[in-house]
Amino acid sequence: MRKLGISAIALGSALLTLGATAHAEVTEGSDNVPAVSGAAMGKVAVRRGVQGPGGLFTARVLLLVNASKDSFGKPTSLAPDLFYSVSDTVQIGLLHTGPMGWQSRPGFGLCLTGTSNGCPKVYNNIGFDLMYGLLYGDFHLSLHSSLFVLPISDPTGVMWTIGLTGKFHFSNVVALFFDPQVGVMLAHRDVYKEQLFIPLELQFQMAAALSLKVLSGVSGQLSALGDTYEVPLGLGLVGNVNSNVDLGVRFSFDNLLGHAFTGVSRTDARSIGLLLIIRT
Repeated sequence: MRKLGISAIALGSALLTLGATAHAEVTEGSDNVPAVSGAAMGKVAVRRGVQGPGGLFTARVLLLVNASKDSFGKPTSLAPDLFYSVSDTVQIGLLHTGPMGWQSRPGFGLCLTGTSNGCPKVYNNIGFDLMYGLLYGDFHLSLHSSLFVLPISDPTGVMWTIGLTGKFHFSNVVALFFDPQVGVMLAHRDVYKEQLFIPLELQFQMAAALSLKVLSGVSGQLSALGDTYEVPLGLGLVGNVNSNVDLGVRFSFDNLLGHAFTGVSRTDARSIGLLLIIRT
């Protein structure tokens, strides 16, 4: 637990230092936010922010596949997330992934492999998302809040998350995306406990239409973080097909650097995510 706290403090200090020394072109949220890239939609994705411009509808569809030892494909699930930018600063969404985004484990959304192959239910979670842009430019920052019904039954859990989503642009081709959230349980608090979620992505622009992402972060139960924290490590590739479509894939060790549970190898828990993004 002490090591985790020291690491978190060091990470926070590094982010603040890098943010302060990065490019200084930052503007506050307004009705007309300046564009971050003159490239066609979907290209130079690392340079872009964390919300879409006003009027943009985005569907992010993930096929999540368990790749763990002796359990490949069990479960496999389809998790669509839908977002609409009401304005340059306000974005709403309907979620079927969890607070870890595209690092969510298989089982979220529509579970396809049945109860005998890792699915507790066919459909067992839904979320509602809100983002409000605060800063734009070389440093993006948005207020981020979600309401998750997870699970829908046995008994129904309702979790409200609040946090900040941001992106440090170290250069035109390197950025760090972060989305820390605290999850507060609103129902059955005797069963479900408050949670911490900090997904991280170190993003590299390999070509105008191709980005590489190093995926990690921390998640766990707040009241017992030292015994429950999980730290995934993975790689993702996202390619732009045209102005309306992106395709991507990730492979992750789901708890390579987190708390090791007795009898479980750190490399045993693995997952694959296939990504389709459609913009209109």
